[in-house]
Amino acid sequence: QERQSLPAWEERETILKLLSEHQVLVISGMTGCGKTTQIPQFILDDSLNGPPEKVANIICTQPRRISAISVAERVAKERTERVGLTVGYQIRLESVKSSATRLLYCTTGVLLRRLEGDTALQGVTHIIVDEVHERTEESDFLLLVLK
Repeated sequence: QERQSLPAWEERETILKLLSEHQVLVISGMTGCGKTTQIPQFILDDSLNGPPEKVANIICTQPRRISAISVAERVAKERTERVGLTVGYQIRLESVKSSATRLLYCTTGVLLRRLEGDTALQGVTHIIVDEVHERTEESDFLLLVLK
């Protein structure tokens, strides 16, 4: 399978183990190694193998609208489903998600706006801030708020 050929796949068990032991992880890797597409799926798939009441609800931020959409489409395709089921996306004026969505790709701004009305991020189990090295004002502020 294509997913298993990505370098991130080799680190799957290590990442899941570290995640179970630590509240915050910083993961770096080369472009194209699977950080954006695979790590959220590792978390989701691991939770789907556990008790139903412990299924993950993951938000993965993207700095640009086009990347939120394209990554959601790619991950949904890898899971052989359409966007809006398990995998969705939300950008400023467009939302493709459902009550079944467990992995949401969104822009940093969308998550910041959600935090205005839901500071506890009710129901969210994992936040992944992707492309954090780009150091935008929005991503820096998001990290400060999440801290």
